[in-house]
Amino acid sequence: MLAKQRGCGQSQALALFVASDKMGGLMPRGQGSCEVCKMRNVAVIGAQWGDEGKGKVVDVLARHFGCVVRFQGGNNAGHSVQFGGRHFALHLLPSGILEGQNINLIGNGVVVDPCALVAEMTGLEQQGISISADLFKISDRAHLVMPYHRILDQFRDTSPTQRKIGTTGKGIGPTYEWKAARRGLRFCDALARSGFEQRLRIELEQAQRVYSNVSELTTLTVDDVMDQVWPAIERLQPHVIDGVSFLYELNQNKTSILFEGAQATLLDVDFGTYPYVTSSNSCAVGITAGSGVPPRCIHGVIGITKAYTTRVGEGPFPTELTGSTGDALRVRGHEYGTTTGRPRRCGWLDLVALRYACQLNGYDSLAVMKLDVLDECDQIEFCVAYEIDGKTVTQFPASLHHLQKVKPIYESLPGWKTSTNTCKTLEGLPPAAQAYVQAVESFVSCPVDLVSVGPDRSETITRENGLFRRLGVS
Repeated sequence: MLAKQRGCGQSQALALFVASDKMGGLMPRGQGSCEVCKMRNVAVIGAQWGDEGKGKVVDVLARHFGCVVRFQGGNNAGHSVQFGGRHFALHLLPSGILEGQNINLIGNGVVVDPCALVAEMTGLEQQGISISADLFKISDRAHLVMPYHRILDQFRDTSPTQRKIGTTGKGIGPTYEWKAARRGLRFCDALARSGFEQRLRIELEQAQRVYSNVSELTTLTVDDVMDQVWPAIERLQPHVIDGVSFLYELNQNKTSILFEGAQATLLDVDFGTYPYVTSSNSCAVGITAGSGVPPRCIHGVIGITKAYTTRVGEGPFPTELTGSTGDALRVRGHEYGTTTGRPRRCGWLDLVALRYACQLNGYDSLAVMKLDVLDECDQIEFCVAYEIDGKTVTQFPASLHHLQKVKPIYESLPGWKTSTNTCKTLEGLPPAAQAYVQAVESFVSCPVDLVSVGPDRSETITRENGLFRRLGVS
């Protein structure tokens, strides 16, 4: 599906609308979809560069699952959830923790800063959220983010001699490096203080030899590190379990599991905009390695996309808007990082990238978040192809060289110029908003079964007979 350059009118968009209208309105479920009885374990995976609203979707779904599992990333990610007039910012804890009834597990693929996790738990407990060992668990195979990882991460991202990736400086990348180099420390290594301290001494001394030019690292002592991390590790020890055996028993007992991704597809270390990516597999391919379940235990995948696109940090962004329109999206969408507070880069929805995410993750359903942010737009554009060196490209390039040359090819639809916050059904959306949703799902060949029209739980629309309804979300 190709289109003309910016300003070419609405031919392609209207063709998409007509095609979807012939199917009876919004796209129905595709052939071969799993029935609800087979959709016991489901994953929620971001389709863009993160910050799509995964936390809200997991929060909406969590009460219908027995366990919520976070399988990758660290406290470099942030999930915002709002309900009952209260706002919750989560970084390491799975979003299901707010439900207060299901079990939440940090899987082995997550790298955990013990001090940051304890601080997050304390903050939620002060807000009345219970975090008992019965409801919150940590895989004993999860790696620990240590103070020297944070120091090295911050040095690299501020040093003029290093490539600037735009990390959060939380030590996540170096911790994954230590893991791949078979040097990392895990929760199972911290069962006894003496053995842990001995391992720590070896790692710190080696790091100081290799990075002798980093003064903050060379002056760090083992006692400094132990004083920082050991009280937090002791606080977390009652939550540490054998995650593999635990999830095996849940599956044997047919307990439903919701897998929660951090970051998103375009930040995946293998499939994202490399090297401007995170350090883990943040798309669906990372679930089995990051949690310890076999592939057959994943029955469905839900993709999360904003109605527009945002990105934090460095790296290519084909549809970025640097003028007043991008500023307006940022203000209306409150687009500032949950973890760092950094302003997010904003742009129109990139359907080429979204279709790539659908192909890679095998989404059964899409959730379109923050549709209400577009309520005041006179015209809404969306990218349907790229121009690279004068050639039209319809696939998402792997090469950074090519991504940096992309000129987006847009189609447009008129805006609806009215509030969607009070809409309760997809059919109740303004016709122009319906047309926009139809254009999205037609282009990427995946049904949109949820639309968010505000930050609160109640400001969520689900399609009748769609996947979310079949999972129990009304």
